[in-house]
Amino acid sequence: MIGKADRQMSFSDYWLLGKISEVSYYHRLRTWVFNNLNEEMFQPLFSYYGRESISPVYTFTAMLIQFEKGYSDREMEEESRFDDRIKYALTAPRDFDGIDAVTLCDHRKRLFNSEIGKEIFIKTISQAKEVGLFNKDNLHIIDSFMIWGSCARQDTYTMIYQGIKMVLRFMKFYEMEDASKKILKRTDYEENIKKPKIAWENEKEKAKLLEELVKDALSLVENIKTKKDIKDDLKKAIELLERIALQDVEITNDGHVKMIKGTAKDRIISVVDDEMRHGRKTSSKLSDGYKAEIITGGEKGSVVVGIEVDGANIADGEHMSDLIEQSRRNGVDIDKLYGDCAYSDFEEIEKRKEEGTDFCIRVPEATNPSGGFSKEEFKIDLEKGTVECPNGHIKQFDTEKTQKHEQVTVKFRAEECNDCPLKDQCTKSKKRENNKYTSI
Repeated sequence: MIGKADRQMSFSDYWLLGKISEVSYYHRLRTWVFNNLNEEMFQPLFSYYGRESISPVYTFTAMLIQFEKGYSDREMEEESRFDDRIKYALTAPRDFDGIDAVTLCDHRKRLFNSEIGKEIFIKTISQAKEVGLFNKDNLHIIDSFMIWGSCARQDTYTMIYQGIKMVLRFMKFYEMEDASKKILKRTDYEENIKKPKIAWENEKEKAKLLEELVKDALSLVENIKTKKDIKDDLKKAIELLERIALQDVEITNDGHVKMIKGTAKDRIISVVDDEMRHGRKTSSKLSDGYKAEIITGGEKGSVVVGIEVDGANIADGEHMSDLIEQSRRNGVDIDKLYGDCAYSDFEEIEKRKEEGTDFCIRVPEATNPSGGFSKEEFKIDLEKGTVECPNGHIKQFDTEKTQKHEQVTVKFRAEECNDCPLKDQCTKSKKRENNKYTSI
């Protein structure tokens, strides 16, 4: 049941009045809370029965303070209990007992999993515009960062074994466990272990275990698929089991199962959290979990106005269009967007330019891994459609393709390159041919 804020002032509260400056963050926040927040706004998030909670006005205001001051939930618990300035900003009395960290976490989850949280966010953005936070010089930046998953990465054996156990728990719930006992070859799925105990240094034992697990998993999947009226949660579980059973293996023509080399595309890495993925921000920075893409706005880009989270293997720029649309729904029109070269989606850029959004996107640096000339060493005239090599040879290309941002390859003849003094810096080909420049 929703709690009510205690606004009854005591003698000690009167003592505090006037001691906190009217231009301070705490006084301005207190004034904003009085004018904009009330319990009725949050009522749909709470039941009308049961034990009364702390007022969501206090917890939402506490979240704003956390955003400004960088407090963790535990730090906010202490500050709301002992700091008079924080209590003043919360509109709470001086004898307020504070907000515990568990309540903060619970209310945050309720708020931001609901439409109410989005409505309050949009309202806050609108008010920020009114006070000049979003002005003509506001800075909109798009970028991404990695998020580590909270679940441990699992190997193939563990995932299949735990996936079978997961499906069996669903079958037991729906009173289907008797059928499973006739299908499965292994009998250790009810044991409280992460994966079977074998001599893991023995390759023959590992191969035997892999084949048993894969065949048990697929037999279980096929058996359940023949049933009628499969519940959605069980259906989802067998789809996951089938995928993890097959993603790392190959079944030969004679029915044997063997591990494949390399990593499967979009590979699931945990049966506990099947949305986690392998990913990398750079060639040296690996991550297992998720990737977040955000658009920030306001003064110095200090406010997040759009966010999308996906598997860590998603390429940067995948959600640029969605983020721009999300920002608009949140009441933010983007005049100019800054980003790195991952966001050089020319079709999207052309589309958004027609809608009034300019882009300032960094162009990728020209490199040549072989150590020879990069395309910067060639004189390229996009208007005339010519490419001049470092030794002065000129070739034509189709300017209509480059205007459509289509890839164009320019080739120089072997006879032009064979006697060139710069040929070792231009090509490693023994025939000295097919030197190329690719336009964007």
